[in-house]
Amino acid sequence: MKHYLIILPLMIVLLSFGNNLKAEEFAVEIAQHHIDVTVGFTGSSIVLFGDRRDVDADVAIVVEGPRKDITMWKKAKVMGTWINRYYMTLKNMPVYYSYASTISEDVKGDNIDLIMRYNGIGHRALFTSVDMNKSRSVKDVEEFQNSFLKKKIYKGVYFEKPATIKFYNDYFFGVRFEIPASAQTGAYKIHSFLIKNGKVIEKRTQKLRVQQVGVNAFVYNLAYRHSLFYAISCIALALFCGWFASVVRVRP
Repeated sequence: MKHYLIILPLMIVLLSFGNNLKAEEFAVEIAQHHIDVTVGFTGSSIVLFGDRRDVDADVAIVVEGPRKDITMWKKAKVMGTWINRYYMTLKNMPVYYSYASTISEDVKGDNIDLIMRYNGIGHRALFTSVDMNKSRSVKDVEEFQNSFLKKKIYKGVYFEKPATIKFYNDYFFGVRFEIPASAQTGAYKIHSFLIKNGKVIEKRTQKLRVQQVGVNAFVYNLAYRHSLFYAISCIALALFCGWFASVVRVRP
């Protein structure tokens, strides 16, 4: 029932702008433009609905979280002790990544693969345009890349399989991307592509914010913006709780 309550208003909006959709050929809307992280947050989802005017065109959608540099280390035995010796730093990598595509594996060719890599569609496409630093002795770059993907998939912020784009008719479609509780807050970008004959004929980029609210936001901001006061407050609270427990404790 909840699913239909989301679909209905979006269908009304898309139908009301039918003339614009015909002119633009492609439209994608987000069910909600923000996700609030509160106490007890167990995860959420990003729901998108769209309309394509060309039934022969494929749709691809990419959702990526905030980007940052990520360094991975590989241990090696030196003088009988295992230490972090080899490293690789992937620069400007998304902390969350998921995608969906209607492009069939059977029809993929060199041109489609090039489009997917160029537009960042698919896990391997993440590594084609990223800058990296590494130890000089590191030869097997894919070993670090596979380790990176495996760790992200294990944490639930990357996904082993793409999300499914569901068509309600030849034109109208929807897709859902899961946001785990471990996902970092910040600005998320949603890139939508309309692809035909090996070319991107339409592209849309939208933003969504995942942010702390309520008590979570207060504690988070206090810890990061006023760290000294936060530390003193924690110590004072611990001392008070210890003192209070000793006062109310029932002695035999």
